[in-house]
Amino acid sequence: MVKVRFLVVLSLVMAILFTGCGYDKIVADDPLSEEEIITYVQEKIRSETGDTVTAEIVSKKQLEVATAWLDGPMGYQKVTGGHEYELKITNNDDKNVTATGTYKDGYIVYDKKSQKNGVRHESTFHSDYTGKKGTNNVKNEFIKSLDEKFDEYYIYEDVGTPKGLDIFICSSDYELIDSLLQSFKNTALKFRSQQYVTYSVYIYKDEKVFKNTDFERYKDCKVSYGGQSNALDIIGQYTGKQAVKLSYCRSFDRSYFESNGTTNAKKTIDDTDPSTFEYVVFWYDAEPNSFRGNNTPDLYVFGVK
Repeated sequence: MVKVRFLVVLSLVMAILFTGCGYDKIVADDPLSEEEIITYVQEKIRSETGDTVTAEIVSKKQLEVATAWLDGPMGYQKVTGGHEYELKITNNDDKNVTATGTYKDGYIVYDKKSQKNGVRHESTFHSDYTGKKGTNNVKNEFIKSLDEKFDEYYIYEDVGTPKGLDIFICSSDYELIDSLLQSFKNTALKFRSQQYVTYSVYIYKDEKVFKNTDFERYKDCKVSYGGQSNALDIIGQYTGKQAVKLSYCRSFDRSYFESNGTTNAKKTIDDTDPSTFEYVVFWYDAEPNSFRGNNTPDLYVFGVK
């Protein structure tokens, strides 16, 4: 009975919110043409970043604005003559930098109770251009560092987030890998104001295994939760094998790496002997905040069979 009464009260409250909180009228305020919107977006990106870009409208719909709130917007009212536009934005010098943007017409709210003379709301524009450019800058510098040290490697946008990168390399040379990771650190910190990029490095020691692994399958991997992907979810998917997390270490420790995770482990997750697996994969996981204060990157070893 209590539940029924609660639902009745809730329904009444919702009805009041949706029927009693609208305005007399909301009209677009001197809206721009589509050509003018494109010009506006291109000039705004250029003024903010110095970049020359091409913008194109990919969708358009009637603009609606919130008129009722209950722990967030709930009721909406259409804006007469107003529209919302989704745009694709491409850097003219580097086609790999593509972003999305949203432009909304300005509008005026008229209401005889509280806004008789009308209240003007400016047009708005938001995009992820700066972040996408930052991720691309990080990726380009990562590739440059990889090219200096490796003949073969793989680098992908993280399947869990467009703000992440996953890299696959093969080497047992601690100094070589440590140098690479230092360069990655410097790059991530250099561009963190543009984009906070997370990154993971999958390190193989067995060259035969590395060459026989189809890393392109990584692109089809799925994450079990939103955000950066985790090796425990990913390794089994692109290899088609079972992956077991064996141990964990903070930072890229030499003894830990050279012993395949049996020395200097901060935590042993599974006490199975690594030699019982076909091979092991190290997973180095870092982000800009990994290098602040007492924080360090994480390093795990996984057994695969």
